[in-house]
Amino acid sequence: MNTLILLLATGVGTQPVPTPLQCATPTAAKGDIKGGPPLIHTFDLVNSGPGTLRITKVEAGCGCLRQVLTAKVLQQGEAAKLTIEVNTLTQPDGPNRWQIVVGYQTEAPGVPLQTGEQLLQITANLSREVTVNPPQLGFSTSGVASHALTVTDTRAKPLTVTKAGASSPHLAVEVGQREAGKGQTVTVKLNADAPAGHSDEIVTLLTDDPAYPELRVPVRVLKRAAGAVTATPDTVAVRFAAGQSEVSTLVQLRAADGKPVGIVAAESDHPSVTVKWSPGVGAVAVVRVTVTETAAAQAGSCKVRVKLAEAGGTEVVIPVGWTGVKK
Repeated sequence: MNTLILLLATGVGTQPVPTPLQCATPTAAKGDIKGGPPLIHTFDLVNSGPGTLRITKVEAGCGCLRQVLTAKVLQQGEAAKLTIEVNTLTQPDGPNRWQIVVGYQTEAPGVPLQTGEQLLQITANLSREVTVNPPQLGFSTSGVASHALTVTDTRAKPLTVTKAGASSPHLAVEVGQREAGKGQTVTVKLNADAPAGHSDEIVTLLTDDPAYPELRVPVRVLKRAAGAVTATPDTVAVRFAAGQSEVSTLVQLRAADGKPVGIVAAESDHPSVTVKWSPGVGAVAVVRVTVTETAAAQAGSCKVRVKLAEAGGTEVVIPVGWTGVKK
């Protein structure tokens, strides 16, 4: 009798309380797929609790292009669909795992407000026969700038990019001719009339191959006002080699008019990308950006924001991208 009471008191044999936000298949195993086209999966979410459930956040891991949630407030028994789109173009070959954290809170009469999270995952083993190099672009300029993309297909009958467009009217895209035995060049140009500021855009490449109907290239644009402080390099692209645990890059900041530059603060919007900066004021200020082992578990990107000491606290944004560590 005493043993039974002790077991009940310590919780031995009790079942865990199920979370009110349920997903019948929280892990979507996609198996072997070809990298390039977007990978799209829809999760079915159900409120199995007694009260009202409100979805408060959807945090998708690196590589996610888009997320669509059909409803944020669910009554008991109601369902919502969460569609996640992964840009496989920027992800490394081999096994990949993309995690999505869905945060929620529940309200029921006579019960305190409760919060929780539901973890969702998409897994796939990527291989590729079509590549776009580089797989993502970054502009950081006070004027006109252009970048070239090279589309390469290793198959006997390679695809052809027939048309291309951009999500911003300030980006012009020109498709070059495909030459036998060579890749096809696509030129992306930032126009002079682009307003100052930061934006995340997409360049979409349409092809003549039904297996690869479109390829989507992320583009980060930072248009600076004339005479502003510039960063060199203006974007940080990190590639991990086998065995590397972290990689650091130095970024130099200079004023176009030669005035001294000082940094008040700098931070990354990714918790595993660290930033240090040089103290004082001088002709050149230096920022060290380090992508740590935690971030390198899979390919990703973030922004580093550098606040300058000049009047008004001008901010310089440095796009950062990295490949996953090859094991």
